[in-house]
Formats: sequence, structure tokens, C-alpha cells
Amino acid sequence: MKQTATPKLSLNEAIIAHLLRQNSPNPLFGLELVRRSSTGKLQLKKGTIYVTLERMEKKGLVLSELETSPPPHIKEGDFYIPRRMYRLTPLGEQALTGLEEAVAQIPGFLVGP
Repeated sequence: MKQTATPKLSLNEAIIAHLLRQNSPNPLFGLELVRRSSTGKLQLKKGTIYVTLERMEKKGLVLSELETSPPPHIKEGDFYIPRRMYRLTPLGEQALTGLEEAVAQIPGFLVGP
């Protein structure tokens, strides 16, 4: 039986996978991922987040589902559109771990100035 290779992650995919892992087991929506990335040097952009999430879902790295209830700040009777929530799959976790292990093998790569 042929073993499937672990997918490689782009930079944006790696950032998303890392943020989803940090928040696990709770899923996050796209704009929340953008907000959480804004505190670092590698920031996700609003214009690419959903394209990247869709590509990751096709690769089996993330799963998405619509919110089943409104967030706490929405009052009863207020207009509400359910958000698409994303979570990392075991394959996504495996891909992120593989990337982290590969980077760790590069001497001095993650050492600051």
C-alpha cells in the first residue's frame, strides 16, 4: 500500500495552522485568525485568509463548519449571520509538526540577532 506524503505548508498555511493549534480544541473564524496574527511580524491579510483556508480545507489540513449559535455579544433578535469556524485536522497537525522539525534541523535558523 502506498503511503501518502504529508502536505507541505506555505508560510500563510503555517501561520494559520499554528494559530489554530494554539486555540485548540476551539475553532476560529477567518477574521479572528487575521486579528491574532496582527501581533507578530508575520501577519495574515484579510484579502488572502479565506483563499488560504479554502486551499487548506481541500488539502485536508483544516475542517470548517458554520457556527451553531451566535457569539455572546449578539443580543437576541439582532441580525446575525453564522460564521464559518475552522479547526486543524490531524493531517494539518502532522504537516505543522513536520515543518517545525525540519526547521529545527537548520543550525541557527531560529536564533535571534
